[in-house]
Amino acid sequence: MQQSLTQYKTFYEVAKSENVSKASRILLISQPAVSKSIKKLEDSLGVKLFDRTTVGLNLTAEGKLLYESLTTAFNHIDDVELKLKTFSNINFGHIRIGASQSLIKHMLMSYISIYAREYPNIRLSVTTMHTNKCFEKLTEKKIDLAFLHKSSINHKEIEYVSLLDIHYCFVASKEYISYFSKVFKGDPDYFANGNILLLDKKNTTREYIDKIFEVNKIIPRQIMEVNNTETMIDFAKNGVGIACVVEEFVQDELDSKQLVKLPIKFKIPKYSVGYAYNKTNISKELSDFLSVINAGKKQNKK
Repeated sequence: MQQSLTQYKTFYEVAKSENVSKASRILLISQPAVSKSIKKLEDSLGVKLFDRTTVGLNLTAEGKLLYESLTTAFNHIDDVELKLKTFSNINFGHIRIGASQSLIKHMLMSYISIYAREYPNIRLSVTTMHTNKCFEKLTEKKIDLAFLHKSSINHKEIEYVSLLDIHYCFVASKEYISYFSKVFKGDPDYFANGNILLLDKKNTTREYIDKIFEVNKIIPRQIMEVNNTETMIDFAKNGVGIACVVEEFVQDELDSKQLVKLPIKFKIPKYSVGYAYNKTNISKELSDFLSVINAGKKQNKK
């Protein structure tokens, strides 16, 4: 574009008001400067834009074409400026969250539902990952928030807040227990003879349960590893074996008798689950999300 935007703006205001004096007041420049700018634009374009008369200025055919085009262009610019101002007044942030599949379903889902309604313009990314990976991503600042087991979190930058004490138990379908009782009569040893469904060894829950087994000198004869709790629950409901699960997360299945809690001769201490974040990586959006969580935590205590 050989002509400056200032020259086009000057022409536009003169054409709109049909008066150099009015245009000069709008543009806050002198009348001679307005006239000079119009003359320079006409010379540059090689066309006459105005017919000068004793009563004012009239647009030529070329002037009308330019005026109509500039009207469209300047209106478009005004629309864009309005949109940009609107954007600046609305939060368009991003929160990256990591959690296991079971914690997403049984804990995170409710908080996201509330937050999404209150802050519809914030982008949320939720990635399924186990506790160890969550911790790693938090320290690297590749996620902003994690829902996880407390485990052995020990890092000066990571803040952990407990939300719930959970209890692990072993469950199976009625059909599996019935079959097991027929095959192994008397006092059945589920761990010596059953198909025990556990999470894979990379999972903190598996590490925790393995320690419980070690302390109680329990050596399961057959272990079937699964990489997420929800799949393991489905296997148990379909009679594949005995699953180690969070009792609070299968309460519906226990109430409906889809699963039965097995009696065990050893105690499994309660376990804490909650959320964690990097104290050096807190955005306003994250602070708002934490407020939603803490409000829900207080409500649950009532």
